[in-house]
Amino acid sequence: MPDFELTRAQDDLRRHTREIRDTQVVPFLERRGMDHALSADELKQLLRMTLPIGYPGAVVAKEDGGAGLDYVSLGIVIEELAPVFGFLAAHVVPRQIAMLGTPEQKRRYLVPLLAVDRLSTTAITEPDVGSDAGAIRMTARRAGDRYVLNGMKTWLTLGNIAETATVLVSTDPAAGSRGLSRIIVDLDHRRLRSSAIGTLGDRLIPFAEVTFEDYEVPVENRLGQEGEGFRLTLRAIQASRASMATHAVGIAQAAVDAAIAYAKQRTQFGRPIGGFQLVQGMLADMIAETEAARLLSYRAWAMMDHGRECSRESSIAKLYATEAAVRVTSKAIQIHGASGVSDRHPVGRYFRDARMLTFPDGTSEVHRLLIGRSALGIDAFR
Repeated sequence: MPDFELTRAQDDLRRHTREIRDTQVVPFLERRGMDHALSADELKQLLRMTLPIGYPGAVVAKEDGGAGLDYVSLGIVIEELAPVFGFLAAHVVPRQIAMLGTPEQKRRYLVPLLAVDRLSTTAITEPDVGSDAGAIRMTARRAGDRYVLNGMKTWLTLGNIAETATVLVSTDPAAGSRGLSRIIVDLDHRRLRSSAIGTLGDRLIPFAEVTFEDYEVPVENRLGQEGEGFRLTLRAIQASRASMATHAVGIAQAAVDAAIAYAKQRTQFGRPIGGFQLVQGMLADMIAETEAARLLSYRAWAMMDHGRECSRESSIAKLYATEAAVRVTSKAIQIHGASGVSDRHPVGRYFRDARMLTFPDGTSEVHRLLIGRSALGIDAFR
């Protein structure tokens, strides 16, 4: 069983992250409001505030220009930023390129991405392809030294403002999932058709649906070999699922903290409502679920640090933590009473953001099937 006691460096990182969050990120967001999407310039300004703590290149090796941190440290940064700064996928594309890219790809893309001179996103989901990523329909036809991309991607975070994307495409439609490849794409929005997607939560993030029509990309932008895209996606998704789980933990902890503060200062019947048994019972449940979610999440991060495969553990963490965050934030609203559904307190936003987390990187239902398959050896998908 991994030891979850933080090292001195990790404890210092947590304190430093909180300091940046509370003194720079929160004031910035409070001035501009948290209910509408960030512009590209605003997002770059925010991300640059996190450079001193190694984000977004936290787990990218120092020789590649990153911070060279371990995965547990990445989890710490995500947890502390999650309640106020939902765009926590900025590390995904740099990590992919650092892991899989050629020296030339790293030189061309990592430098501007890690300096936050460019914004990035991943493009996997399609209108008719969600959890079944092996059914990707977007094609990349080889034409000499270029690929010609045709198809539509949806639910791209920053899809209408990102300048770089790693896109999962079919380079051999007849081969099914074995014909998928990953390609780095420079996004020229003048040649793309995109439409924004309004959302229940994560309203700081502009989501978009993007259509590629005869969009040419150099063959040298392919990550890995043709046909390796699906395998590489499965390899990378463990960290993405752990990220979602830890994001949920950060939101749940913020809801717990808000509920405790409110229960201490709000009085009814001549005493603080924290003195009532039902309120204390709700808080106890919230704390227990948050602590359990945190342990599951950091177990997955620790396994990655030890080079261990953790698809089962990351699924368990993602399932439990995101569902727990919905329950915890709902109870936080209840403790706040009518104030909980007003815009005077952040718990309503926490609930909306938590609910959003039950879908990315596999829905709760998909993770139940993955965990069931691991236990039974029986595949419910095919």
